[in-house]
Amino acid sequence: MDGDAEWRQWRREMFGDPYVVWHEGPQFAALLEAARREPRRVERMLRAGLAAGDTVAAQSFTGLAAAGLAPADAVSILRTGLIRATDEFRIRVAEALHALTGDPGWATPIAEVLTEATSELVRLDAAIALASFPPNSSLIQTLATAVVDPEYLVRYHAANTLLRWSGDPRQVDGVPTLLEKITDRAEGAWRAAADELTARLCR
Repeated sequence: MDGDAEWRQWRREMFGDPYVVWHEGPQFAALLEAARREPRRVERMLRAGLAAGDTVAAQSFTGLAAAGLAPADAVSILRTGLIRATDEFRIRVAEALHALTGDPGWATPIAEVLTEATSELVRLDAAIALASFPPNSSLIQTLATAVVDPEYLVRYHAANTLLRWSGDPRQVDGVPTLLEKITDRAEGAWRAAADELTARLCR
């Protein structure tokens, strides 16, 4: 059995039906048990999953890190996986590296995805993921630019992250003046929303 096929089989054993995993997200109970019982096999399979570009493999490192069960060389493994990672997979690998190292600098690959991805679903995913990182001037500018994205849902989630960074627990729906701007058809209104959100962070 080749590495990809072995990974797919093992993935199903650990996480269940791929559609359910995609729809509801992976659950890590079986993985954590396996990591305690046979850590070397778990590491080998997760390496195969990363090589296959599977987001569940990247998320597994995050789950293992939270339980203190990540492989000793997990950071090195993920760094290697990040080199060619794109789109959602790049987001999940960067999140795993953040979980393992605590280094907020791993927001940078996610910000790159937000800026460069062609899929609006990937861009909004990146905008959501950045909310888990502390803001800095570069990230604020990246999110402000995303508030002017041609796709409404990207604008919406970018605005939510900026609100969270400003200490406001509400989502855009709860701030009528902002919601009116980002739902407007005119780019000038989106820019006004971006300016307002940026100003909140510069007070």
